[in-house]
Amino acid sequence: MKQSIRLMWLILSTMICWGSSTINAIGAEPITWNLWPGTPPGEVRELGPEHDTTGPEGRLVDGRRVMRITNVSTPQITIYKPAPAIDTATAVVIAPGGGHSILAYDLEGTEVAEWFNSIGVTGIVLKYRVPGRARNPEKTWFASVQDGQRAMSLVRGRADELGINPDKIGIIGFSAGGSPVISTALTRERLYQPIDEYDTVSFRPDFAAPIYAGGLPEGVEIPEDCPPFFMVIAHNDKDRSIRVAELYVALKRANVSAELHIYESGGHGYGLRKTELPVTSWPDRMQEWMQRFDLLNR
Repeated sequence: MKQSIRLMWLILSTMICWGSSTINAIGAEPITWNLWPGTPPGEVRELGPEHDTTGPEGRLVDGRRVMRITNVSTPQITIYKPAPAIDTATAVVIAPGGGHSILAYDLEGTEVAEWFNSIGVTGIVLKYRVPGRARNPEKTWFASVQDGQRAMSLVRGRADELGINPDKIGIIGFSAGGSPVISTALTRERLYQPIDEYDTVSFRPDFAAPIYAGGLPEGVEIPEDCPPFFMVIAHNDKDRSIRVAELYVALKRANVSAELHIYESGGHGYGLRKTELPVTSWPDRMQEWMQRFDLLNR
């Protein structure tokens, strides 16, 4: 009896130790880079310190608060690497939403990076400038697109340093974070004057995933080399579902590969936190989509 108990304890101890080492092996410590070597382009006024506006009465998603960062004047990217044993060399720039006023930084940023890590993908959280109205009241999205273009060029230009494939870099964005996604995928014009060698590198993503985001910007035509799109929207997400459907039709007519999932309900702003609604299974669909495009092969 004593020997059986001791054997069970040894097995349990081994499992605990193995589990601990596995958890610790999920990537190195994240690293953060400033996007710009100096003042970002187009700055017109100083803001107060960057801070989290989350309050005790803040919105809950899956029973948890959402981090709401504002007054971002120093845009950055934070790189989350997966464990070397599962690293696919694919990377994704992640643009949180927040109406260009705040960034839902955990719900649509760090939690998304951690999920990508779990499937062997480097997650790169883009902290773009907000509030957008402080930079360009007429085009609140403008600074986010500049930061998105710069992030794509910087990541691709330093791909060797990050241990990623420069031909396997995508971008995903949620709600307002869809602006840098759609604009980097559909436009060729850089919205700022090049400042260094990284701005000679293409900002075009190899795949694009606007999640409960907007549609085709007015006056923008879909280029011949447009990357494949993966899109998710809920039918009851106001009129966004119409605009996303129109974007899908435009991609179809341009003979661009696209996959669109429209769920009956789900509303807006769920990130990838699991609820009882089928819409929160969308990460499973995206993983399947990435597998079909050989983005998850080592």
